[in-house]
Amino acid sequence: MITSCHPRHAFSKVQARRPEACGKCHLGPDHPQKEIYEESKHGNAFFSHVDEMNLKADRWVAGQDYSAAPTCATCHMSATTVRGATHDVGQRLSWTLRPAESALQEDWEKKRNNMKEVCMSCHGPRFVEGHYAQMDGVINLYDQKFAKPAGQIMKMITDKGLLKNKASFANDIEWVYYELWHHEGRRARHGAAMMGPDYTWWHGLYEVSQHFYFKFIPAARAYNDPEVNAYIDKMFKEDPMHQWMSRPTEEIKADIRSGKMQQFYKDMYTPKRKPE
Repeated sequence: MITSCHPRHAFSKVQARRPEACGKCHLGPDHPQKEIYEESKHGNAFFSHVDEMNLKADRWVAGQDYSAAPTCATCHMSATTVRGATHDVGQRLSWTLRPAESALQEDWEKKRNNMKEVCMSCHGPRFVEGHYAQMDGVINLYDQKFAKPAGQIMKMITDKGLLKNKASFANDIEWVYYELWHHEGRRARHGAAMMGPDYTWWHGLYEVSQHFYFKFIPAARAYNDPEVNAYIDKMFKEDPMHQWMSRPTEEIKADIRSGKMQQFYKDMYTPKRKPE
């Protein structure tokens, strides 16, 4: 069967193993995995050492048949020293990062261990655990600080019939909210998952923050609904993640230097399941 992974003519395993194959679908503003990979040190290593990748080999086990770099296929599909190859690309993913709010898979611990086996082909346990702590931290920060309140505000506006135009995406706030999670929020999360700091920050959380505070919130307040405004007012007044807007910058810096802010955020560096 001809697929995007195995294109016609050659039907080549070399093509399927190279990251360009995945770029048929996994690129662009809403899921730039190809671009993130190219930015990451994994991508840097692949393109620098492609001649050492043994791409034509029938057996292709990370850490044994090659160790110069991983590709998309390495992490998501190919065999390891303890596990066979798979075409189920979700078998090693502990989070689903597609929706507005991230969700842990039902069997996330098993799937995470599957991926860790791949990581351990080249990296030690300290490096692997550190990566997952950073990834979980970014995902939880995005979810708790932005996705949950934005989703709740949008639900209130929709349920109360405040949208002027009834067609989907016929109101400015719908576009702002959609791009907040579907574009910027995904970029931040995918960047953290694949070690792409520029996508995590400048193409991700930087834009999420800017558009949440200075586009989405003003658009929500423009409806002048008492319940919506009360929710926003309470968030800014009582939620430590949003109180920064009314605090002096020097005071915030002092909290960083003293470790107070780190103490508040420390629990985000572990996976969290949404309440049922």
